[in-house]
Order: sequence, then C-alpha cells, then structure tokens
Amino acid sequence: MKQDNLSHSLTEADQSVKDFIASLYETFSFQLKQKDEPLVQLEYFGAVMEVRLLSFDGVYKSQVKKAENS
Repeated sequence: MKQDNLSHSLTEADQSVKDFIASLYETFSFQLKQKDEPLVQLEYFGAVMEVRLLSFDGVYKSQVKKAENS
C-alpha cells in the first residue's frame, strides 16, 4: 500500500484503530524513555507479529537497516 493511501486510510479509520495507533505511540514513547528498542509483539488468531518504530521526525531514527528489496 502506498504511503499516501495509508495516511488517508488512517484519517478515516474507526476510533478503535486510532486508539490502537495512539497506544502504540505511548508504548514506543515509554520504551524510548527507558532506552529500550521501540518494539511491540502482537499475538492475534495464532499469528505472532512485531511492530517496530523505524523513525519519528526529530525524535527517533532506527539503526536497523531495511532490507534492500523492501
């Protein structure tokens, strides 16, 4: 999905999606203050996923390199 489409989708998302994103931001903020890697692991319907903060303008930039084929 293109970045423009994702941003547009989030502005029109249900409140539960907005609340989830806000919760991620709060968790990442706490982790950064603790000098931890901003990373959340989710388990949903048997799947285990990770959400990692790659950057936040003026606040954080990950040292992890993205895969070249991404």
